[in-house]
Amino acid sequence: MSTEAVHRFGQKTFGPWGNHTSTIDWCEDNYSHWSLVAEFWNTASNIPFILLGIFGMLSTRRLIGIPLRARLRAALAHSFLTTIGVGSFIFHSTLLWHAQVILDELPMLWSASMALYLTTVGGAEKGSTRLKVLMIAIPAGLSLLYLSYPNPVLHQVAYASMQGVTILHVTQLFKGLPKATAEQARVRNECKGHFYKAMAMCLLGFAIWNVDNIFCDQLTAFRASHGEIVGGLTQGHAWWHLLMGLGASRAITAMTFLSQAASRPDNFEFGRFLGLPYVRTVSTRVSGSTHKEL
Repeated sequence: MSTEAVHRFGQKTFGPWGNHTSTIDWCEDNYSHWSLVAEFWNTASNIPFILLGIFGMLSTRRLIGIPLRARLRAALAHSFLTTIGVGSFIFHSTLLWHAQVILDELPMLWSASMALYLTTVGGAEKGSTRLKVLMIAIPAGLSLLYLSYPNPVLHQVAYASMQGVTILHVTQLFKGLPKATAEQARVRNECKGHFYKAMAMCLLGFAIWNVDNIFCDQLTAFRASHGEIVGGLTQGHAWWHLLMGLGASRAITAMTFLSQAASRPDNFEFGRFLGLPYVRTVSTRVSGSTHKEL
């Protein structure tokens, strides 16, 4: 199916990377800050996204005494944040269709599938072959469908549906946890807090993004009359990137804890680095190990 580029009225439709071929043109003036970057704030706001993924991958080193496969699953889930961040950085810099779809939107589908797999397989060393095939087949099928019918609404509905299934699944996992001691209950409540705060961050980012879309003309005029600082602070899609990155990182951390602590509730706890939570093995539960903060 052919794609038709979308251009916002009054905006440049080409740049150093060629004609803009993306099917979305966000509510930010093109090439207003740098001749090499189509959307400066939407591009720059992906840097925290990238760094959060790297932080998450490094934090899995603190999961001592668990199967290597389980640790790699957690690291892979975090790595998708960096992958999406890099892809989105390139997309918003160029506004090219291939960057939009292949580097930004499709990795989001695979990331959602990986998050669901992380909680479904739990702390087991190996996931079932059937489950692995299913977790690959779902995003692969959706990717093929989207490439055949590249409508952004289709992608958004598919991604939201996968995230909805994950939220419902995690909620059921919380309800199904065995009876806990006072300390176990405290850590579990902390995990719930991280997860639901993550969902609130993502929903807030989504709401701000929609305000940016609906009131784009008014916001564009407002930014033009209030200078660079106000203009940057009112970029709704950039706020979506920031809040989604923080929320996704926190959610993956909570799901990592849930996948491990369901069977070994005394072995794991949360640590913090610059305010960011991560999961670590309780040092007293690992014979001969010592714990150091990141």
